[in-house]
Amino acid sequence: MKKSIDFKSKIKSSNYVLGKVFIVVLSILVIALIYKNSFQSFNFYSILAVLLLISSVVYKSLSYINSSVQNLSLIDQLEFSVLFTLVFEIILEISGNNLFPFSYVLLPVVVLFFGWPAAGLSFVIVSVLQITQFQSPSLPYQVVILLFSTVILGFLLKGNKLALRSNILKKGSAKKLPIHNLMSGNLEDDQDESKNVKELRADINKAIEILSNLIQSHSILFYMKMDDGLFAIADYISNSRNYIDQGQRVSFRSGYLGWVLKTKTPVLITSIKNVRQNLIYYTKDIPVRSLLATPLLMKAEKGTPESKREVVGILIIDSMDKNIFGEKEKLIVSLISDRISEIIDRFQLSEQAKLSTQELNSFYEFTQKLNSTNSVDDVMDHIVDTLGRVLEADFVGISLFNEEDGVNILKRISEKDKNHLEGSEIPYTDTLSWLVHEGKNYFNADDLSARTKYRSIFGKEIDFALGVKNIKSVLIYPIIEKIPQEQDKEAAVLGSVVIARKEKFPFNESEIGIAKIICSESAKFIKTNLDYQHVKELAVRDGLTGLYNYRHFQEMLSYTVAHSDRYDERASLVLIDVDDLKYVNDTYGHQAGDSVLSFVGKVLVESLRKTDVSARYGGDEFAVILPNTNKRGSLIVAQKIKNSIKNMPFRFKGEEFEITLSIGIATYPENAPDNETLIEKADRALYESKEQGKDKVVHYQDISFEELGT
Repeated sequence: MKKSIDFKSKIKSSNYVLGKVFIVVLSILVIALIYKNSFQSFNFYSILAVLLLISSVVYKSLSYINSSVQNLSLIDQLEFSVLFTLVFEIILEISGNNLFPFSYVLLPVVVLFFGWPAAGLSFVIVSVLQITQFQSPSLPYQVVILLFSTVILGFLLKGNKLALRSNILKKGSAKKLPIHNLMSGNLEDDQDESKNVKELRADINKAIEILSNLIQSHSILFYMKMDDGLFAIADYISNSRNYIDQGQRVSFRSGYLGWVLKTKTPVLITSIKNVRQNLIYYTKDIPVRSLLATPLLMKAEKGTPESKREVVGILIIDSMDKNIFGEKEKLIVSLISDRISEIIDRFQLSEQAKLSTQELNSFYEFTQKLNSTNSVDDVMDHIVDTLGRVLEADFVGISLFNEEDGVNILKRISEKDKNHLEGSEIPYTDTLSWLVHEGKNYFNADDLSARTKYRSIFGKEIDFALGVKNIKSVLIYPIIEKIPQEQDKEAAVLGSVVIARKEKFPFNESEIGIAKIICSESAKFIKTNLDYQHVKELAVRDGLTGLYNYRHFQEMLSYTVAHSDRYDERASLVLIDVDDLKYVNDTYGHQAGDSVLSFVGKVLVESLRKTDVSARYGGDEFAVILPNTNKRGSLIVAQKIKNSIKNMPFRFKGEEFEITLSIGIATYPENAPDNETLIEKADRALYESKEQGKDKVVHYQDISFEELGT
């Protein structure tokens, strides 16, 4: 059967233009009838307009549902919004404008389904009709309320504030199995290929060879649909082998192959026109005269119409002879294409079974390792390894929430060369990590780069360092503690796991389920371990100041000295004494003295690095361990602490008085060979600062021999 594609394309283009013109004319007619109040008492024209309007809405809706289009174009969105708005206006006129408050909900729904431009057009239509038809003192207020309800409710629905997404007018796409390495440019056996992939290649190649033996042809090509929706040449046989564009990835939107893709029917061409547009698989002009192309449709449930089946490939056969293909050749190509579809379907089923087994094994290994460790760090490493391997992710990151400080901390990333970013604080503003934390629900984006809001995962600085701009598909799943049903308590979010791919390869429901199970299982261990660490932390803290106690100070000093020996570093010990604390106790009472000690402890925490260790040494004395700090650095830190206390007036029950500190410092290993001697030398320096009149900073190295002798 012969087809004239160019003629049909012209018809299609004309129909498209006529359709748009019809919508415009119909809209103008309906608006004119609304101004004439024709819908309050129906006549021939108003009834005809209503029937045409409803028919247009139904026709466009069914056309979209039955099409393979992923998203509505802007023109289609505007058309839908105009049609639905006019239907609403007719209902308003019939009701005598009593239903106008429903527009406060209608327009945000238009934002959700059709976008902001469509909602803007609907707002203009509704407002203009209200202003020109009805004269009421409250009308300006109604229009303002309509504007605010559209913007605010539309933002909440469309803006993903709580990861609310509408999938009604966005058709989902499941993740396809990885068969994209079946490329013609790499037909040689690959050592890394699975047995199933090799068998798939061989079976497809055998089918094409059979077709070559049955039909005299110049070239036979098999295009396969890739994960990104483009088509690539998976295999071919050609007498012009050197002129086949093996590496191309194309989208068939027009020409003969575009028609095959759209109609999902074979095309037989006996006189080729526009060779460059239709024979795009050649790199030079080849005098091909005949072409036969047929779609490969995936198997579906019994009774599913052909229009609903997915096109996974196109099989093409061409010849330099004219009128060489007929109904017999068309039937043969159709049978071979069905055979290749069966081969691919069998491969998909095999890979799915294999993937399911792999997921079960990975989950079993995960739970086994989880039960055999007592370290949060080990669990996080295990999460990163498991999710990266099972979900084929290019990046996995974990953040944990520090309840005491109220901040999210990036704790683990899969990129080892960037692990210096671990420990970074994640900003609160406009980050997806915080969005998931607050919403307590997962976030899943097919293409992160296509988003206009909430594109940052960890904050601009961390994202830049990690190269987040190269990420496409991303899944962020919260780690939420499990609360027994008998406990009336709200579950807390402990953190979140970020799983990302650099290609647009959306996470399907099965993969989201795997992330859910792993995060859920991990949450129990992480919560238990964090609670244990909290209890352990309380055991080593001073109850009054919140600083470490004397016993933990001794442990940390021994650790710091050993670390300095191992890495050939300096370490300094700072001993601090609050001047005249006895006078404060005697004059204002011991409660005032306790307040002073608490105040000094707070200033110490604010003045030091996270790596520094501050402790209450005993009574009115404090100790600070400064790892990797020499004499000069320790003097700077000590002076900063002393000035901070002195320049910050202390108030107690309306009384204000000045607090000063005496500080002594010693540095390891210059001033002492071990931690016990280091304490003695720092204490000697503290004694000297007291002797010099208090409110002084003295380093042991600066004490003269005469002073040491005394």
